[in-house]
Amino acid sequence: MIWEIDERARTIEGLDGAGRPRPEYAASLGLIRAPYGRRVLATVIEALVLLLVQLPMLLVVLPAVTGAALDADPVAALAGRDDLVLLIVLGAASSVLSTAFVLVQLILLGRRGVTLGKALTGLRTVNVRTLERPGFWRGAVVRYLVMGASMLVPLVGPLLVIALSPLFDPARRGRSWADLAAATWLVDARRGLNPYDEKRMRIARKTVATDLLDVKTELPSLATPVAPTGAGAYVPLARNKGGVLGAVRSTPGNVVIGETDAVDDEPRSGIPTMVAPAPFATPDPAPAAEPPLPAGVPAPAAVAPGAIVAPAAGAAAWSPPPLLEEPAAAPPAPVAPAAPQAAASVPPMATPPTASDAVALTLDSGDTIAVSGGGVVLGRAPATGPGDVDVLPVPVVDPTRSISKTHWALLRQDGRVVALERGSTNGSVLVRGGAEQALEPGRPVEVRDGDTIRFGDRHAVVAIR
Repeated sequence: MIWEIDERARTIEGLDGAGRPRPEYAASLGLIRAPYGRRVLATVIEALVLLLVQLPMLLVVLPAVTGAALDADPVAALAGRDDLVLLIVLGAASSVLSTAFVLVQLILLGRRGVTLGKALTGLRTVNVRTLERPGFWRGAVVRYLVMGASMLVPLVGPLLVIALSPLFDPARRGRSWADLAAATWLVDARRGLNPYDEKRMRIARKTVATDLLDVKTELPSLATPVAPTGAGAYVPLARNKGGVLGAVRSTPGNVVIGETDAVDDEPRSGIPTMVAPAPFATPDPAPAAEPPLPAGVPAPAAVAPGAIVAPAAGAAAWSPPPLLEEPAAAPPAPVAPAAPQAAASVPPMATPPTASDAVALTLDSGDTIAVSGGGVVLGRAPATGPGDVDVLPVPVVDPTRSISKTHWALLRQDGRVVALERGSTNGSVLVRGGAEQALEPGRPVEVRDGDTIRFGDRHAVVAIR
């Protein structure tokens, strides 16, 4: 038996067509660039620790060696010192401790993206392309070589390479020249996602990769249509590890619901397909057959519906032949009226808005969004759909990531102002007068002045003037 080994290259997420990292992908995962102040503080801490380790060498050994070098016979002058053994011990200790400190820094940086200064300031270093550990040779050794080379020009070199170069990053990600050479990126693990928290990082990647609305073009339906004439519109309802639970509206009277497979267009085996009739599609009852007329009785003339016709003079009233008598059914028992229940939806509008009214949204943060043109669509990174005309995407900051990339929209349709849920993960709720109504994906709901739309952990108040 011949075993074939899959040698396909690993697919790296978050790269553009040229293989360059996309900053918006890292931002969608929750990664935040390291603030400039803490970057400098981390470098200063590491430099102070290294200086502390080097103090015996700088304060004791170096002055003694310098004084002996100025003597006519440096070797004899150094060998004749009474503290020669102490100088050797202090010099060896400083060298060993400095080497150990730098080596530990390199290993921690290459394996875990952290050093002593970064651990104290809550920063982490990742590979800028893979957003994983930077690696020992390029991510750690090359970085420290560039930083060490900057020391060849005292004061100016470290100031330019370490302190000032992050301010001139063309991608505005705060990467220094050492980061550019090592292909690394410094992120804030306190305010943002820790890239070395494997569980949270895996969930963030799956959330971004499986976002149902992260598409730019209209995709074909994955469900089997009822009628062979058309595929209809695909409406995502839920998702799980096996696929997408969706509905296809192919005819006005039927909806096909079933779990679909991305390989073929048939419903997944083991999951039945249900055909549900439309809620208001009631077939007309078939007309009952009329009894035949007796011999000699002329057929009645055609009469327009609703017309009143008087019987002809001298004509006897004709009645159909008697049917077999059946026992009279008992009169139905009176049914007590049901107790009134609380309304499941919000109360109706008093006065609908007009197309000339000014519409605005006030977020819980206090920001006001003017709704002009065809409307606005909100989310972490919203995208307009194929049917959106003159609709403006408005991104909403959400540190808890409770909002989908494209969550909901406030649109003007046929002189109305409607809220439209775009199939988000956590859904949207319309709040009016203390009553709440969950918005169904793809179904517009008319709103009025003072209504509140709750989406994720955020909410917005509609103002119509």
